[in-house]
Amino acid sequence: MGDQARWLVIVEKAYRGSVETQYADALYPVADLHRQSGGCDLALRGPAAGYALDSGFRPSLRLGTRTLDTLPDPSASVAKLLAAGVTVLVEEDGLAAYGRTAPERLLPGVRVIEGDGLAALWPAYEQVWFL
Repeated sequence: MGDQARWLVIVEKAYRGSVETQYADALYPVADLHRQSGGCDLALRGPAAGYALDSGFRPSLRLGTRTLDTLPDPSASVAKLLAAGVTVLVEEDGLAAYGRTAPERLLPGVRVIEGDGLAALWPAYEQVWFL
């Protein structure tokens, strides 16, 4: 957790997006919240823990003769947030659902926390947001 972090943003539901939301995903507003709040941390739990994994998969969709390769890629969004200075936490319990090799596939810079450790951090934040 960074010293300047004032807000905690929690994402639990994993939704990869679709053709209609090809420019954004559930993490899209986090960069603005980070910039506007003076700093925030992102916690990924449950199915959204998979956003912190590098699967090597890049989403694309074939429609007739056209391939759409601009679909949301949550792991790329997490990497951009890390580069912007957002602290990214992922709950151990959510990560376990992705198999025993999941910790090896974590994006560099993502911190794993115990399943019951997240609620203990809440008092350190000015605001806690669920996206």
